[in-house]
Amino acid sequence: MAGTFFGLQIGRSGIYTARKAMDVTSHNIANANTEGYSRQKAVIEASRPYMITSMYTPVVPGQVGTGSTVAQIQQFRDQFIDAKITKETTTLEWKTTADSLLKQIESIINEPGTATIRDQLDKYWAAWQDLANNASDSSLRRNLVEETETLVAVFKEVDDQLRRLQGSPTWCSQSSIESQIRDTVGEVNALAKTIASLNEQIGRSESNANVANDLRDQRQKALEDLAKLVNVDFHYDEKGFLNVNCGTHPLVQNIFAKDLNISVKNGESFSTVSGTENYPEYSDNIEVASAALTHTSEQRNITITVGQLAQAHSQYSFLTFHPLTGPLSDFGVTSGSFSVNGREFFLDAENTDMRGLAMMLDEANINVDSYINEAGQLIINSSQTGKDYEIQTANGSSNLITILNLQNQTKAQDAYFSINGTAYASSKNTVSDALDGATIFLRGHGVANIDLRPVVTSGKLKGLLEVRDGILQQTIDDLNKLAYTVAVETNQVHRTGYGTDGETGRNFFKPLEYLDVNNPYKNAIQNLAMEDYIKSNLNTIAAASGKIENPTDRLRTYNGDGDGSNAILIAQLKHKNFFNEGKSSFNDFYNELVTEIASKSKRYETEKTYSQSLLTQLDGKRAELSGVSLDEELANLIRFQHAYNASAKVITIVDEMLDKIINGMI
Repeated sequence: MAGTFFGLQIGRSGIYTARKAMDVTSHNIANANTEGYSRQKAVIEASRPYMITSMYTPVVPGQVGTGSTVAQIQQFRDQFIDAKITKETTTLEWKTTADSLLKQIESIINEPGTATIRDQLDKYWAAWQDLANNASDSSLRRNLVEETETLVAVFKEVDDQLRRLQGSPTWCSQSSIESQIRDTVGEVNALAKTIASLNEQIGRSESNANVANDLRDQRQKALEDLAKLVNVDFHYDEKGFLNVNCGTHPLVQNIFAKDLNISVKNGESFSTVSGTENYPEYSDNIEVASAALTHTSEQRNITITVGQLAQAHSQYSFLTFHPLTGPLSDFGVTSGSFSVNGREFFLDAENTDMRGLAMMLDEANINVDSYINEAGQLIINSSQTGKDYEIQTANGSSNLITILNLQNQTKAQDAYFSINGTAYASSKNTVSDALDGATIFLRGHGVANIDLRPVVTSGKLKGLLEVRDGILQQTIDDLNKLAYTVAVETNQVHRTGYGTDGETGRNFFKPLEYLDVNNPYKNAIQNLAMEDYIKSNLNTIAAASGKIENPTDRLRTYNGDGDGSNAILIAQLKHKNFFNEGKSSFNDFYNELVTEIASKSKRYETEKTYSQSLLTQLDGKRAELSGVSLDEELANLIRFQHAYNASAKVITIVDEMLDKIINGMI
């Protein structure tokens, strides 16, 4: 039965309720500027009423209120908006990272500008043109050497800066992409552990029907931080644990975290991000084929059938030649011209031996490696696989090819394979153009199933990988191809010309060797250099040409010191189309390279701006719901203060009533 003392309990409940509401309000005010915090509210309900039986309603008892209570601490958060923000955050960081890196590449290329590769290439060709106008002028020869050395230096500087930005598995500066990839993977793993730990804490805190709002805020903040770094697919299980996947890799399961891994196959390969500790091959039969995901484009599972591998052409001379130091004329070889792979050579048979012939071919940059074996046979190996690189030889005015009687040791052949039933042919066993974003390695005949589902598809890590393996690598490759072609084509014409000492057959640049059959221009810039004899003796610059003076002559005769016709031919290389299947000149190729970088940079910038705008709208919507308004909270604080004071007044009044009953009724 309720009595006078019952009023004390009601007043007490009001005080406790108001105090709890004030605590929640104070907590909101204290965290108004806390990142990731969502507003909370004390949900106040009437406490369970006291039942009394009424004389006039004996069946349904009456109720007397017993005060109030805080039923729960409500958190204002919309999971749908949170999910949208998480998804858009990972996209924004992807585009922002790529945009920033593309702008760094643009600043390194420095176009339009001065002291650029294009600017120095123009000066290089102009120096040859100036020399052609006065071939005997030593100052013009010195100017050519200086402009060439400057061109080499500019190529090397740009290449070095691009490689420093890219980094390598064995060496990378703190600001390089490779270093950032490793740091980012470390951050991903740390955040995964944080989420797993918060899952455990929330599980313990909510075991008694409590709601750990602050811990849930921290977990959501950690999830959004994780989304900045990498793509996340997440869901909450029946126990309220947040489970997170990165592609096919489970990052967080209940209270356990599983690290992403950085794998490096060898010193030449860039690091790969995967869910396995070993370097991923993505194949169930690596003896047939395997794959590497380059810039992590979305792919699917494929079945690849390899019917034939590509192999390089190899030839040997049928006859053996001894002694190796003897002139080729001793074996019936006549002086004159011959061609290998479309390049014309002039042979002085009386003054060239077998080793000299092998060196002539080996240094000509015609896609062959040439040497003399122990039996005295000339061996010519194509430096690249496939029918497109089959060695082509022909006699000219010399009978050299007939005398050599070259035989096939290995026949050139292309690789034939199919992907999910679609047939492909390739001149190489490393195929990067059959599937976007993936490189296929062919190793043997048979069938292999390859899982090409990438782990990383968004976030900062996606941007780093995409630029490192995509446009940045393509830029490095294209610049190396440009430098390689400058050197090779200059050498080709220079070898046919004469220095003022009357000598011919000399290179202007040091020969560049194919170090990788799948990337023939690799490290061309690092090895780009003028021949030492050109720098030390200006007379070796072959500005002059030669001519056949008599119908019976097999070798040309030097035109004289004042002749600059060979220098003109080298200067005219600027306008010849050596790129894009004979459609682009040196400047065209370089302009296409610069334009490609600029267009991709603009695309990333546009996509970043759009994503930023969308995320700003989503943040605004969440702030409307979850953000703390100090004005509103201060008003609530005053309201609950009055409620507290009023409840205290109730207790005071009841106390006075009790005093009257106890002390005033005597």
